[in-house]
Amino acid sequence: MEVDLCFVMDCTGSMGEYIEGAKDAIEKVVEYMAKLEPAIKIRVGFCGYRDHCDNPIRLQVFDFTYSCGEFKNYLSNVPARGGGGDGPEDVLGGLNAAVTKMTWRNTTRVLLHIGDYPPHGHQFDNPEDDYPGGDPYGLTEEQVLREMRSAEIHYFFGKITEYTDTMIKVFQSIIGEFPVFDIMSTPDPEGLVEKFFDAACSAINTAITLRGE
Repeated sequence: MEVDLCFVMDCTGSMGEYIEGAKDAIEKVVEYMAKLEPAIKIRVGFCGYRDHCDNPIRLQVFDFTYSCGEFKNYLSNVPARGGGGDGPEDVLGGLNAAVTKMTWRNTTRVLLHIGDYPPHGHQFDNPEDDYPGGDPYGLTEEQVLREMRSAEIHYFFGKITEYTDTMIKVFQSIIGEFPVFDIMSTPDPEGLVEKFFDAACSAINTAITLRGE
């Protein structure tokens, strides 16, 4: 069995430890899945997003690979910076890039989204928002999430702060319930890596089970 696993991550200044956590967890995930019976082979990819003021590094896409080394090397060169002066980030741009710019190929498709702030738009209860009318490029959460669903990509979210609570509710109103993992920071880097490992393995196993129903 083969799986496409894409990490979609906020890469603004507050997210450095989480980028490191994803990088350090992926080899453990791939090795663990390869030892299962039947073995699960994973292609892993990455889509990082920041905010609309952060061009030319607003979006960074690394297409799927079987190589843990290539994945880790790429993430080692992804800077945690930018984000502008408000809280919301270009979440919809990141998710849209993951759906439309990645070469999804395997029948089991997993998108694990990790972020600490919601998209732009008044519907997400943002107290400070430079784009209260929503995405300046015209993307909507309905459009992005429905395209994700039509591509048979399973969505999972890693929660870091309570600022994403309304986003979770809005997303679930569009695509139904989805698992939300607690990825809040831990006192030690190893603990964060374990959280990434647990979330990724759980997401993969859940997606496989859903495809079998």
